[in-house]
Amino acid sequence: PASGVHRPRLAPVSHVPEHPLVAAGRHEVTAHRCALALTEPGHEGTAPSLSGPQALTPADLVATLANVLGRPLRYEPLTDDDARAGMAADTPAPFIDAFFRVFSDGEYDDAPVLDTVQALTGREPRSFAEWARAHVAELGGVP
Repeated sequence: PASGVHRPRLAPVSHVPEHPLVAAGRHEVTAHRCALALTEPGHEGTAPSLSGPQALTPADLVATLANVLGRPLRYEPLTDDDARAGMAADTPAPFIDAFFRVFSDGEYDDAPVLDTVQALTGREPRSFAEWARAHVAELGGVP
């Protein structure tokens, strides 16, 4: 954003700045390489989970982008009350409660770092920073 402040719209993970959002690195190249590897014999009926090389919080992602783009960016997580209020406009209460249980209370770890990409392709997945540097122009930076 032009202000340099990122205020997330998805509340359940956005208001917990220390919660890893994703094992970053999932992108088109990793997906393409894994798809090619999975078309080889021996992978029939499998659905392997993929991840990047590290788990990153929303604040980590914004800090990485600030570094790559060379401009100040800041992550501002939502409070629980603000997050719930924002979701209440179009999300039924039982779903909001479930989102908070899953992401805030830790019922589901959505950021495990796995070695699947390495095992399938023989190559380490790219980091989020590497991906951002490769897409700096698209992200509004100077290549």
